[in-house]
Amino acid sequence: MIGSDLTHAQPHAELVPGAIVGPWIIRERWDRGSFGVVFKANRAGHPSTGLFALKVAVAPDDPRFKREVTLLQSVHHPSVPRFEDRGWWKSGSGAQYPYLVMEWVDGMPLYEWARQQKVTSAQVLEILAQLAGALAAAHAAGGVHRDVKGDNVLVAPNQRAVLLDWGAGMCRGAKGITDTVLPPGTSSYRAPEAVRWAWAHRKTGEPYEAGPPDDVYALGVTGYRLCTGTYPPAPEEGSLPQRRLLPPRELSTVSVGLERMLLACLSQDRQARPSAAALAIGLSVAGGARDAAAPLAPAQAAADTDSTSRPGPQPHWTWPSWASTAIAALGGGLTAGAVLLLAVHGGSEKPTTAPPRAPAWEPSVADEQPTPEAPDGGVGEEALASVQDATKTMPRFFLSYGRPMPSTPQPGQKKPPCERGQKAINGACWFGPLKGQSAPCGDTMFDYAGECYLATGEPLRQPASEEPR
Repeated sequence: MIGSDLTHAQPHAELVPGAIVGPWIIRERWDRGSFGVVFKANRAGHPSTGLFALKVAVAPDDPRFKREVTLLQSVHHPSVPRFEDRGWWKSGSGAQYPYLVMEWVDGMPLYEWARQQKVTSAQVLEILAQLAGALAAAHAAGGVHRDVKGDNVLVAPNQRAVLLDWGAGMCRGAKGITDTVLPPGTSSYRAPEAVRWAWAHRKTGEPYEAGPPDDVYALGVTGYRLCTGTYPPAPEEGSLPQRRLLPPRELSTVSVGLERMLLACLSQDRQARPSAAALAIGLSVAGGARDAAAPLAPAQAAADTDSTSRPGPQPHWTWPSWASTAIAALGGGLTAGAVLLLAVHGGSEKPTTAPPRAPAWEPSVADEQPTPEAPDGGVGEEALASVQDATKTMPRFFLSYGRPMPSTPQPGQKKPPCERGQKAINGACWFGPLKGQSAPCGDTMFDYAGECYLATGEPLRQPASEEPR
């Protein structure tokens, strides 16, 4: 059934089960995002070929679809959806809407996958290695994903991880579409250099060009949140002291190799981050370490997460400059033992750790102040928000991971001026920050600068463009 948000001033209400789009017949509407509506479809006359994901643009002549098609056609990897078809659908009004068809991925969103089973460091390393391999293939083809995050990853029953939503990406030779300083993406996953660029060029509007190190950093954020249930501290704008990044093992029982890999991805220095290809090898080998077989659980000596908001020395592990060069030079001849030493022992530098403290499962971030966010282009930021009380009876680690703050107002959401008790964020009004709640905020609230907010207006629908199955 087509929802009311689709029928209102949208021609996609014509796309009901049984409707024909090119050589495809629609079976079910699946979801909707900022730029596309996703349907389950069969090839007309050939139902035995199975289901496919048919994505139709929300706006006529949307150039993002051409870019997404280019990326899907040029990046061949098991963790990238297989491209099937492209074309144009003509609505009843005569407008032309681009569409694309890709394989149907029957899987579970990454963070939900981790919540519903006792995952081990080895399992996490395997998933991250697959995603790093997909990024390596994209980077080798001259592409950048630009919106790597857990919400854009599905894990199939056979543990195959698939990176979705390539519509936010950039490919070699493509022209920019948005006129904002920062390209499309999600605030919580942006690299420090992108945040600093936006601050330094907020008046001139000179655009930031995302590259492979941005994807690697976002994959590090994804892994950190997957393992610890919280985001790394947001990068500071300007020349302010950077907030201290807690080593993952202060929050969770991750393996040594997994911690090393995450800290390498989250390096403040973009040149110190490993390439996606080198990272894929390091992650794979680290998964064979003995301590990687243990299930992830909250660390018994977890530190208060409000310390992440206090300036201090960064725990830092630099991916040695020779590592990527050696991997590129040796290619397939790189021995597993050499990579294992790199992944698990990591050279002379070791992450700094704070003295063990008593567990604190309800972190307080009262001293953390929100920082202004540059526009995100509205890609993959919408989320479902049904207003209900969040439980406080379980440790934070076991609660839902929370949802990032959307960068644009959602359908039906109140816009400034906001009423008393509401706060204006990214051009919309939000209830909050909610007392006694801190990120991660669970499925019913939104995370912003370590605090929790509820949306005003109508409940928000989860977009399909974030998870085109």
